[in-house]
Amino acid sequence: MNSEALFINGKRKYIFCGDDQGLKLLSSVMEKVIEEGLIHERFLLSDRKMPLLEDFLRSQNMGTFLYLAIPFSELQRFRTAIEDIGYSDEEVQYIGYGEKIISLFCCRCHEINKTKHEQKRLFCQGCGLDLEVSDHYSDLHDAFLGYVAKL
Repeated sequence: MNSEALFINGKRKYIFCGDDQGLKLLSSVMEKVIEEGLIHERFLLSDRKMPLLEDFLRSQNMGTFLYLAIPFSELQRFRTAIEDIGYSDEEVQYIGYGEKIISLFCCRCHEINKTKHEQKRLFCQGCGLDLEVSDHYSDLHDAFLGYVAKL
């Protein structure tokens, strides 16, 4: 998940999906697609439109590339739905904005802790161990791994 959209060349169609703020974040890539004369669509997103978005994405042909820009707090829910539809990581760019909360997996008790992305240390809510946030991410636990903090 990025905080900035990057233009991916060579796709059959581009879909730009986001709320008002998210579409602003995608504006530079949208301008590039328009300049190049490439096929594209915009989808203004709200919670009410989630079923419409799912139907819309299911109806797309192969070669479609999706840009999704929404708050970090909503990103995982939308990502799961998009993956369930059949889009792979190579077909989507997820762009988040706002406060980012991450999950941290405790190496001792395996508790999942929530923390702000910028925070580098915290005490585990399960066992009280002083944890250091690593850059190792576990897809299995959907969390970063927390190791014993160095003194």
